[in-house]
Amino acid sequence: MWVRRSAIRPVPRFAQVPASVLGGARSKAAQGPEHLERFAAAQPALARHLRQRFEQPLDATALALGQGLAASVFVAFEAAFGERLGVASEDAVSAVELSLSADEALRQSDPMDALDSEDIVGIEQPALVAFVNEQIDETLEQHARSVDVDHVAVVFRTILVQILVLSQAVAPPPGFTSGRGPEPLA
Repeated sequence: MWVRRSAIRPVPRFAQVPASVLGGARSKAAQGPEHLERFAAAQPALARHLRQRFEQPLDATALALGQGLAASVFVAFEAAFGERLGVASEDAVSAVELSLSADEALRQSDPMDALDSEDIVGIEQPALVAFVNEQIDETLEQHARSVDVDHVAVVFRTILVQILVLSQAVAPPPGFTSGRGPEPLA
């Protein structure tokens, strides 16, 4: 077990998206806008949050990247967890946004901390964050002269919030136990 200082709630193993679903998620999400519509219907609070972040004046490339990533991340969670993926509340979205902001502040206050908040999310959801980084790198490479990197940073942070919110919305599999014994009686 790795011990680290963070304001980000750990993602249980049962909620980690396996790399095996990411290729299918990308190709499904690329097929059309119906996945964004399904995402909005299935996760209304989270979809509103993403829409608000993407309503900032983002250039067309960053906006397309954000919408594609949002759809791909949702499809990946849907494929990996199906019925176990619950609906995130407004409070859950706000809590994740606050915890990510707190973690960013925590890391800025400690110059010796070698990790960024995105690294912590990457430790919690390694395959998914690697997939997102790959998509961002491809976009930056293909549109190096026309995309605003600050807009891409807004998209990236928004997708990190989506990943954490959906991670926390995954219910444990049937029969799951935490592995802890009964609490001792005082």
